[in-house]
Amino acid sequence: MEDPPLPTDTIQRLRALDPDAIGRARRLVAARRLSGHALVAEALRRCGIRRVFGIPGTPVDPLFAECAGRGMRLIGARHQQAAGLMAAAANYVAGRAESAVIISAGPAVTNVATALLVARENGWPLIALGGRRALAPTGVGHFQDLDAIPLLSTITKEARVARSTADLTPMIFHAFATASKGRPGPVYLDLPEDVLIGSASADSAPAPQAPPRDEPNPATIGRAAALLASSDRPLLILGEELRWFPADTALERLVGRCGIPFITSPMGRGLLPDDHPLCANDIRHEIQARADTVIMAGAWFDWRFRFGCELAPGARVIHAHSEPSTIGKNIHLAAGCACDPGAFLSRLADAFDGADACHRRCSPWREAIAQGLASSRRRREAWLHHESSPMSPQCLFREIRDSLPADAIVTVEGNVSLACAQRILIARRPASCLDPGQHGCMGTALPFAMGAKLALPERPVIALCSDMGFALNAVEFETAVRHRIPVVAVIANNDGNTGALRQQRHLPGHPEKFSQYLPGLRYDRFVETLGAHAAWITRATDVRPALLAALDSGLPACINVAVDPCADGPGPW
Repeated sequence: MEDPPLPTDTIQRLRALDPDAIGRARRLVAARRLSGHALVAEALRRCGIRRVFGIPGTPVDPLFAECAGRGMRLIGARHQQAAGLMAAAANYVAGRAESAVIISAGPAVTNVATALLVARENGWPLIALGGRRALAPTGVGHFQDLDAIPLLSTITKEARVARSTADLTPMIFHAFATASKGRPGPVYLDLPEDVLIGSASADSAPAPQAPPRDEPNPATIGRAAALLASSDRPLLILGEELRWFPADTALERLVGRCGIPFITSPMGRGLLPDDHPLCANDIRHEIQARADTVIMAGAWFDWRFRFGCELAPGARVIHAHSEPSTIGKNIHLAAGCACDPGAFLSRLADAFDGADACHRRCSPWREAIAQGLASSRRRREAWLHHESSPMSPQCLFREIRDSLPADAIVTVEGNVSLACAQRILIARRPASCLDPGQHGCMGTALPFAMGAKLALPERPVIALCSDMGFALNAVEFETAVRHRIPVVAVIANNDGNTGALRQQRHLPGHPEKFSQYLPGLRYDRFVETLGAHAAWITRATDVRPALLAALDSGLPACINVAVDPCADGPGPW
């Protein structure tokens, strides 16, 4: 699509120019006009996009070339879903939207839908650009003709179609701002072929900046401070949204100076170290049932917190979250604010001047929690050291925990393996433990790890995969080898979806393996054929040397570990 025609008086003035002047004008105009592909790539560059994930195809092949020409790294995945998951995880670990995903038309767009859903439910920013056949003529039966907007608008913050080449730059800028503001999430743009091959003048509008913080209401802060001042058993719940709204100083004041115990959402782990003396995640259910004042910041009482059913009757709940529809949902609210949850904690720490008194008053509460934690850990010891042949899943994750470098980033998934990882591993830094998220999507561990490694290449990254989850994106190991992304995948290979247990429980006596797989599948051999480092492990004592050798190899690596298929997990975290 072209720019609108020039006004008649402008055309008449141009006709009055001498030939040399007309030639100079034409050269100046041509120099400022760019193809749609170039306009999109330039807008992405100006938004700070450093890398683009995707799979080539029409009509977006020239767009990849324009991105590469502007210094963006191209990561060619093997499946569009994995490409989107890599980009979203890279943005989460980086703490900003610096990766985008570009896909071609038709099925390529539907393939990326799961990644958009994961980004939406996890609150991760992502710009996804999908190819589309020409807008005109419509209804003639174009190859891969798909109007993706009705489908993707349900799982994104916004889904729009570009109808003019001149609209591309402002649409990209708007998409970037929308993906990053409030609770982050994905934005999808449909890029029709005729819009991409058109040309338009370069847009000199400034690129979007980081969105302003939504400040909390001072009256709500005052109400929350008063509730905290009268509390004997306060509890702080740290949600994953604090990744985008840091509150490090406020957390130190509320937890350190005031002595308030805390628990976290699954992906909020590491905002304060899991081994902090006031981290009560090991008794998260019991502590919620005893707290008289609960401050929830950066998450809400959805299924992960049992919809608030574990709270004590009469508990006074203070809630801060960027999404207004979640404030007070499923619980009785004493004070709430739709705002930047990090700013909320900071203003609350500023307003609360009774830190010393709070610390003294809550001493019995902290002592009771310390006793509960000690008791929980004693009970866990026998389970944690249960030896079996094949290896128990908890022994595998115990060995991994004891072998991980202090700065490692881990990605986890699965059923038995995820439950064990959540109970055993220790997160000490923000965004250092990525689980599948609110929808529990399988197959995320490997692409998440690859995105994380690209965002922070100086840190070791380990994907802790179930055998089911690994198989869903196993071929992305070729992507890791080709692009030199040295992640380590450890597969808890228990021969099936929940090992043998799901088949035994739901299909006893069934003559065919349905949810159970062939025993002892050698995923390591498959990965080895791709040029990666690989190992097959059957004993717990071999896990640590195998993990250290994989990290030292400098290559993408796979450690395939035989795990007892009849061993159950510890239950939901």
